[in-house]
Amino acid sequence: MSDQQLYIPMGPKSIRLLSITPGFPSEKINCSLIIIDDRDYAPEYDAISYVWGTELSHEPIICNGHRVTVTENLINALRYLRPLPDWDSVITWPKNHVLHSSKNVWGAFATNRQEHREHSASLQQRPIWIDALCINQKDTTEKEDQVKLMHEIFANAVTVKIWLGETDDTVSTDSSRLKSLQAKGIPTISPQVYLGQYGDMPIVLAFIAQALRSVRAGSDYPMASRAATDIVFRNRVHGFPDASAQEWKALREFFYNPWFERIWIVQEVVHARRAIAILGNWQVEWRAIGEAAAFFLSHGFALPHDIRYRGDIKDFLPVANVAAIWRITGERRPLLRMLRELRGRKATLKVDKVYAAYSLAEETANSDRLDPLIMPTYDEKLFHDVYPNLVRFLVINHGNLAALSHAGGYQGMRASGCPSWAPDWSQPKPSVELISNDWDESPYNADGTEYLTIGDSTDPKCLSVQGIRVPAGVIKAYGDKLISYKFRHTAYKEEHDFIESAWNLIAYLASKNNGPREDGLEIYHPEKISHTFITTLSAGLSETGQPIDEDSSFFDDAARWLQRQFRGQIPVSGVSKKWRLPSAIWNSSSSGRFQGAFTRACSHRRFFITTGNLMGIGPETMEQNDIIVILFGGKVPYVVRELGEAKYSFIGECYVPGLMAGEAVEQWKKSKHKAELFNLV
Repeated sequence: MSDQQLYIPMGPKSIRLLSITPGFPSEKINCSLIIIDDRDYAPEYDAISYVWGTELSHEPIICNGHRVTVTENLINALRYLRPLPDWDSVITWPKNHVLHSSKNVWGAFATNRQEHREHSASLQQRPIWIDALCINQKDTTEKEDQVKLMHEIFANAVTVKIWLGETDDTVSTDSSRLKSLQAKGIPTISPQVYLGQYGDMPIVLAFIAQALRSVRAGSDYPMASRAATDIVFRNRVHGFPDASAQEWKALREFFYNPWFERIWIVQEVVHARRAIAILGNWQVEWRAIGEAAAFFLSHGFALPHDIRYRGDIKDFLPVANVAAIWRITGERRPLLRMLRELRGRKATLKVDKVYAAYSLAEETANSDRLDPLIMPTYDEKLFHDVYPNLVRFLVINHGNLAALSHAGGYQGMRASGCPSWAPDWSQPKPSVELISNDWDESPYNADGTEYLTIGDSTDPKCLSVQGIRVPAGVIKAYGDKLISYKFRHTAYKEEHDFIESAWNLIAYLASKNNGPREDGLEIYHPEKISHTFITTLSAGLSETGQPIDEDSSFFDDAARWLQRQFRGQIPVSGVSKKWRLPSAIWNSSSSGRFQGAFTRACSHRRFFITTGNLMGIGPETMEQNDIIVILFGGKVPYVVRELGEAKYSFIGECYVPGLMAGEAVEQWKKSKHKAELFNLV
């Protein structure tokens, strides 16, 4: 069957809706598509959020009388969403069933469709909108029109139904776990019942219910402080099993569901009036899942992001992606910020890594009047222009170079044909951007507030920007990049080696800076080196992103951590007034603060020194003889590589004490030299 037989062309303000005929699980899916000419007058409908999947179903569905092949995941979703016949032959649970919501802690947020089918939200009574069927996927123009409407489609739905897949509800007769729990005095539902005998979902729901209880109960500061470092106490006080309990595996597998990783699902849930997750016969309110994930994240249960982590998993959970969705509200935010927050998520098409952010961003609020530079296109011949055009839009629209902080700085394959100055949004960026999301409140001012000036290059792959070279800003030597798991209360060998290697470079630097400097940078004098070293490692910011010069205790905390880790190898006498005091007084310092700031700033960066004896941290892809430049409109310095013929490759942003407050620009103004255009390619 051709798509032309199934799909009738429709206007840019129209949508299609799908109705599913009731049936038993063993029957074929029979459905019909109708066109709503004006989406503003659509009847009540639900929207489905799910992962497409790649495996095609061997069994077709019947749509408008035609046989249609869909993915296995979609046909499974339709089976569970389809209403059952309203006949007495459909079996439901009695109220005294052991898993009935009225009898369990999850009753306020989860039910099973076998309880009372006429009240089950998972059974589909209204028509639905589901992208794979309601959009003609082979009509490029229609796809482009529908992408611009996506946020409205989900916002106007009565309920957004999240399909997470099937579950194994087989009842197990194995009572060994029940007996082991009873032997430890741990309560179960009844003397004869263990939740795990009914599959993983009852265990997951019990965990979520307990997390919500802890949220409602709150915690006082002393308890929270102890729980942050004592996981046995933390689990006990919040009502969770020991870290080694096998039940954690069920919860971890739940949060590993691929739906939580996808990029399009963010806008689908954020804009929803109400959202429920459907896993087999279970339906769970999204608010409960999101709130529980945020609790686990904030209480130290989050699994490290770094894939190299090889520690004992225990009760660590992959909740960061889930909590991030929950914390995004329907209020629009700057486009660059949304691109950053969504960057690590997955999409089938690279261009969707950009388009999925439009419905959440301030600059794209009016989908009917998008700037031509960022107009969605599904013409494959134009895909290579999407990322560069987005950067040009951000630079021109905001009058600054904030977008460049998201480019470069990582090793690996870049998008085909993507210039060095355009972020490759198809890949996650392992290092955090030095500047905050709010450009107007940046703690740095490397360009001295000089206005952005763009050259008139006709090369579409070239971004020509005015700026200056930093005197003696050529990269001379650097250390290995930092790989950190960012576990605040554990110092890893990689972190120790990074600082030791950096200090070895500093020792050389200090030996060359015995006399007064012509540039007036006293921060590089020998007596100031330790202070400047700490400033560099933290990029001048505390673990909460506040300037460390405004935090009187930060240097005490940093000195304490360095003293513990290096036992005098790195001098701290000029950093903290506490260094000579008894250890009991030292212990009042929260040395973990420095470690948090250091790992945040230096992860996937290198420590370097320049030919002019400056120190800094910069991108992991830097090489010897790369140069540091100040580009007007950029609040941080940048590392670039000369290619000849007045062209440069953009390597990434960097932090260099003595350049962050416009010092190089002031020196340039006094020299009366002209600025130059850097043609980034």
